[in-house]
Amino acid sequence: MKKSFTKMLSTLTIFTVSLSLFAGSVIASGNANRTLTIGTNLDILSVDPQLTNAGGTSAVLFNVYSRLMKQDTDMSIILDLATKYEMVDDLTWVFTLRDDVTFHNGDKFTAADMEFSLNRVSTDAKLGEKIHFDGLAGVRAIDDTHLEVKTKAPMPTLLSLLAKSGSEALPKKYIEEKGWDYFLQHPVGTGPYQLESYVKDDRVTLVPYPKYYGTPNPDWDKVVFRVIPEVSTRVGELLAGNVSIVNSIIPTEWDRINNNPGTAVQYGPSSRTYQIALKTNAPFPTADIRVRKAIDYAINDKLIVDQILRGAGRVMLTRIPEGVFGNNPKYNDAYNYDPKVAKELLAEAGYPNGFALTLQAPNGSYLMDSLVAQAVAAMLGEVGIKVDLELMESSAWSNVYNTRTPKDAFLTCFGLGFFDSAYGLVGYTEQTSKGMTNWADKTYNELFIKARSNMNPTEREKEFQTLQDIIAEERPYVCMLQITVTFGVADNIAFKARLDEVFDLLKIRRK
Repeated sequence: MKKSFTKMLSTLTIFTVSLSLFAGSVIASGNANRTLTIGTNLDILSVDPQLTNAGGTSAVLFNVYSRLMKQDTDMSIILDLATKYEMVDDLTWVFTLRDDVTFHNGDKFTAADMEFSLNRVSTDAKLGEKIHFDGLAGVRAIDDTHLEVKTKAPMPTLLSLLAKSGSEALPKKYIEEKGWDYFLQHPVGTGPYQLESYVKDDRVTLVPYPKYYGTPNPDWDKVVFRVIPEVSTRVGELLAGNVSIVNSIIPTEWDRINNNPGTAVQYGPSSRTYQIALKTNAPFPTADIRVRKAIDYAINDKLIVDQILRGAGRVMLTRIPEGVFGNNPKYNDAYNYDPKVAKELLAEAGYPNGFALTLQAPNGSYLMDSLVAQAVAAMLGEVGIKVDLELMESSAWSNVYNTRTPKDAFLTCFGLGFFDSAYGLVGYTEQTSKGMTNWADKTYNELFIKARSNMNPTEREKEFQTLQDIIAEERPYVCMLQITVTFGVADNIAFKARLDEVFDLLKIRRK
């Protein structure tokens, strides 16, 4: 196994849509040193913030749209469009809203816009964010500055929910008058930055909104997110001074950045964990729990962390990392690796000579994703599982996930939109598993519903930990490791990576 894995490691070596803003609303771009350019590995998937829960999209749109609440730099929940809130009873919350907010087209923001936005995301099955807002029973504008939010059951995570992607304020009047097609060509939000232009697969250009209700960042007249999928090209652009920040930097590029005068690698926290989704229904061999366990025992997660990620990760047997409410500490820094046990389990399950399996994985979406997938394929091959590896560019991979049409196995590296186990553990419920793993466990589903609504934090934490015990035993997903995110940053830029991985343009300053 060592020989084949080492050999694998040695191989490491328009359609254009212009979106114009309204006349007179765009701030002049200014000279080049007042333009911040960020090189990213992923394009946004839509200007509709509720359509998808893709991290690369919300990382940019975070600056265009606002929410009732927001996550501060330390991930604490603070007020944003709301000025205060009251929990009237277990199922009813009332929020008081700011009265000095306008959308980028000049329309005044009111509670009616929030009613429209939250009712949409909680009821429209076409939206990727809907699953996280299913617990809302209805939202009603009491008057222009007061909003009532009803939940189907007690929801201890409501404030966190209203601070995450999907809860953005959308312009009700504007959309109803102009239509969704027009909005998607001319989007407006209430955030500190407005969209000047978007060139698909090339760049997103933002400019400050002069009537933003909060404190602006005085350093930038324009911010450009350039889509540069190839990591070596991203780094080259940083070293050449054409961009100031680049994300998703692989270990083989770290020395290149650190040895260059004027740039350095910055390591940031992440809630992302690599997992492999496995079909749990017949006729897939992975319908047998012994086969799923064999796959887990065949993968040397620690070797992947140490050699491929060069330590930029942590082995984990749960999707809920440390620092997230409900984390089960016994799964931190833990992994299962024993190829002998893997072979024994395969033989017991009736596959003494292994079987063939298709593994679909992203290529360029997450830290070292293609090499992680290649390592997994090589390790499974060592126990007799013949892997047909399909590496997919980000949009194709996202499409497979969003349409829930993976083949035998699917490599994921998802983060947590807010830092509560309810967000991550919903992915294993019967409803969410359809098409992905097709796993259905009545005990798990019932306990998840109970934990999600439990207002007693001590009980709730224990329930979430028990849910992780069930996943660790059943393995509908094989949990592997938590990654560290890495950025290349110019020395004249003050930038601090956030746990939610968004680019908060109000906080990125020039030194």
